[in-house]
Amino acid sequence: MRAVVVGGGLAGLSAALELVDAGHEVTLLEARPTLGGKVQTLPEREGDPEPPPDNGQHIALGCFTDYLEFLERIGSAENVRRLPFELTVIDERGRSARIGYGLGSLLRYRHLALRDRLRVALLLARLPRLEPRESETFGEFLLRHGQTAAAIERFWDVFIRPGLNLRTDEVQAEAACFTVLRALRSGRAASDVVLPTAPLGSMHGEAAGRTLEQAGARVQLGARVDDLAELDADAVILALPPEEASRLVGEDWTVDYSPIVSVHLLFDRVILRRPMAALLKSHAHWIFDRGALMGRGPSEKAPVRDSGPGEGKPARSDREVPPWPPGAQYLTVVSSAAPELLEIRGRELVDLIAGAVTERLGPADVLWSRVSREPEATIAVRPGLRRPAAARDEVTLAGAWLAAPWPPTMEGAVRSGRAAARKLSDVATRVKV
Repeated sequence: MRAVVVGGGLAGLSAALELVDAGHEVTLLEARPTLGGKVQTLPEREGDPEPPPDNGQHIALGCFTDYLEFLERIGSAENVRRLPFELTVIDERGRSARIGYGLGSLLRYRHLALRDRLRVALLLARLPRLEPRESETFGEFLLRHGQTAAAIERFWDVFIRPGLNLRTDEVQAEAACFTVLRALRSGRAASDVVLPTAPLGSMHGEAAGRTLEQAGARVQLGARVDDLAELDADAVILALPPEEASRLVGEDWTVDYSPIVSVHLLFDRVILRRPMAALLKSHAHWIFDRGALMGRGPSEKAPVRDSGPGEGKPARSDREVPPWPPGAQYLTVVSSAAPELLEIRGRELVDLIAGAVTERLGPADVLWSRVSREPEATIAVRPGLRRPAAARDEVTLAGAWLAAPWPPTMEGAVRSGRAAARKLSDVATRVKV
């Protein structure tokens, strides 16, 4: 079977790999100059630390089994750090409390009154047996099952907002319940936090491109498809955002989006002493020690970086990057579902986020900063969301936005791509028989 995959994000890459591994003739077309879709490293700018920042801090969980298999297939499995789930949460007064896996950890979570902790624990125990209503938000579901406003704000929203990129009072209850059950009720290993230790671009798009070419697939960058009729193929997978996919099939799939804003900061001293932390009632939702994750200490020189698609020979960046100042720390701050931050530009946003961080973690001066914005980071999974069927007469669709009940994550993207490829392979097998 001659298959064409249109779109080189994680869904398209995983679909193409699945097809080529099944013995099909595969061509992958990507309009951008790089593979990986929204899982990217920002283009280098003068003055950036090495490695340059990613377009946000992408994380996975132990339950992201298809995504982890995808990394294994493209040779990037060693570029992640897997940690048992333990999150430090810092409140308005700078006090820390930790949430880990299991009842004991939850009962020690001092940002909630003991009565609220018990109610949260009881709901987590009962959750597999509860059915959310079709039209309700997760916030409405939680209130209906005895959760207080304090518990929602200081516990549930800490996970739901980054996990589904919507506030608890906006997100579809069914999707939120599925996410909580997968992450917190599927065994200790399922809740593990999986963090990248290499730039996103090199460990995803570049690595997948090399793997596809080595397996015999054709990869074409800068190849925009304007009409499906121009494709010479027995089967087509459209692994594109909703607007692009609907344009090619002549339909109108209107969806709402939710943004993610990330601010990358190099401070003159160490103020975060753990891989990550969450802040309550702050514009800065989650903070990650990017320098430590990338294996770069305060005064180390830039590491060797991969050269990109093609030969894959290691090469240093083409610019000289001096050691960081002694004691400096490189952090990435992520704010999910915060459309109000999209309106704040330049220095004002950096000052706002840096101020929120230093207010909680301690005084420090900003030596360098960079902002990355994704206004359409994910679809907004609100009650009433309707998604088109993935299998269609003329093409098969793939993408994180189609992967229900999974939220629009890297896992959802990979699962959707693999499922689309398997459908095509099954059809090709039946036709041969």
